[in-house]
Amino acid sequence: MLITLLKAHKEKFRFPVRPFVTDKCKDLIYRLIQDKEVRLCSKRYQMLDQSQPGIGSPTDRYGRYVFPNDAEDIKAHKFFKPIPWDTIQNISPPFIPHINSLEDSHYFDESEPLDDWIESATERPGLTDEEVRWVLRGYGMAVQNVAIRLINAPFDSGALRSRDLEIDSMSAFDDEEKELLKRFTREYGRRVPKRPRDIILRDEGMKETAMMVRKQSAFMGYAWHSVRRMTY
Repeated sequence: MLITLLKAHKEKFRFPVRPFVTDKCKDLIYRLIQDKEVRLCSKRYQMLDQSQPGIGSPTDRYGRYVFPNDAEDIKAHKFFKPIPWDTIQNISPPFIPHINSLEDSHYFDESEPLDDWIESATERPGLTDEEVRWVLRGYGMAVQNVAIRLINAPFDSGALRSRDLEIDSMSAFDDEEKELLKRFTREYGRRVPKRPRDIILRDEGMKETAMMVRKQSAFMGYAWHSVRRMTY
């Protein structure tokens, strides 16, 4: 199935006549959707792949496979030629919204990085104890038991920080196991539901209709869930 999809992508992908897409934009997109061996990216990734033939997984069990400044080849593409990357942080944006209160612009807790949590309109089912043990089958029973306890109780951002401190204080585990437990908690734990910031979604009589309309129009794919790893 995957091979068929890849073949169809290479043979059938075309840009429509309308809306008009510039040649520079087409070239950028074509070069981004190639096989990883030839796609536009930092050459350091390609050098790493060539130095480790046959290894297709991340460099460690946490998925860390990122070089600093790894977008330089993309930023150097002719499509982005007008962009002054070195000074862009000092340029005033073309549009600055008028903010009347913090509620106008704050949608995430400042205390937690955005990539720690990807919220969705629907709740993902939690893992059973047996599934936790299978996912963490490469670790000892003690690590598995703590992981089960940590993800069974819902928590908010404050409780998450407390759990990090609790994990750091566990002298029975080494640094690698502690890091694993923190990541596992973030990936499989359940957050305490918060009141929606959107006033419409707080209305019991309107929220279901509003969500249905948004899923069908502005927020296509709103209920999509990222694939969670099933092994560590």
